[in-house]
Amino acid sequence: MKEEAKNIRLRIETLVKDKDAKACMVKTLCIYGGMITETLMEYEEPDIVMEQTFHRIADLLQAEPAEGPVDPQLMPIAYTLDHDTELGRALSRSGAKKLPHGLDDMHEIAIAMVISDLPTWEKDGYSRDQMLRLLVESVIASLTFEMATQDFCDLLIEDFINKGHSTPEALLTLGAVAGNYFNIAQTQMKLPPDAEKNLMNVMVRESLRHGTPGSKDWKSLAASNDSEDKNIAAFINEIKPSIEEFFVLIGLDDPLGRAVSVAKAVGRMVAVISVEDVGQIHPSIAKSLAKTGMILGVNHKEQVVTT
Repeated sequence: MKEEAKNIRLRIETLVKDKDAKACMVKTLCIYGGMITETLMEYEEPDIVMEQTFHRIADLLQAEPAEGPVDPQLMPIAYTLDHDTELGRALSRSGAKKLPHGLDDMHEIAIAMVISDLPTWEKDGYSRDQMLRLLVESVIASLTFEMATQDFCDLLIEDFINKGHSTPEALLTLGAVAGNYFNIAQTQMKLPPDAEKNLMNVMVRESLRHGTPGSKDWKSLAASNDSEDKNIAAFINEIKPSIEEFFVLIGLDDPLGRAVSVAKAVGRMVAVISVEDVGQIHPSIAKSLAKTGMILGVNHKEQVVTT
């Protein structure tokens, strides 16, 4: 296990190349959060195991996570948080294959790395309680994104496709819901100039993770023939209340976090539709529909429920 832990640390060092010390600390901590998240997915009640894990880490570090939200100077934007925690999840999956007790061993390695690094980062001037809060929030966000992705894919199949909508309509609609949440985020906060591109990259990464073949460059894809679909507002309003209900239930209020959650579901559905047998269509068409739907959702402002 020690040898694999060493290999994982070396791998993380290759992934975290930012020259800024704070950026390196934040990214590394989010990767650790993703590693822990992947190990929690093995359990029937991951939330209970998560709480036990946080208590254990806090006891070992003799500190508690800071109360309230993470320091805004430390908390990554939603799509960056997804990117970095997914790196950690991938490390756990690959590392587990080489260890006798699989993800259980990876769970211990992740905790050991956190315990090792936080005191070092504290000497560099970072608050131990704030770093613990960031770790907690990164795990919660990563679990939330995964739960939402699974739920929304099921919702799209069971409550949209199985009720008579075509596969292209379904993919276009889910992409539009992601874009709609992004549009709401734009009105509530100042986003970076490349935010929309990064949201699309969430879709791309998720589709690739689940085996979608073909081009990784969705920017060059032509808009689908449904780009002027007059029914898009009606489609959004048909499916969005159920999505909204899920977000209210789990307490995810951040509209950009909501956009990322839905975008991941879009990417996974692209893979399901391209690779599996749910109304299978060509990968390039599925990608184009997802991209077009997101753009429609970003730009469409009439008749769309936003509460």
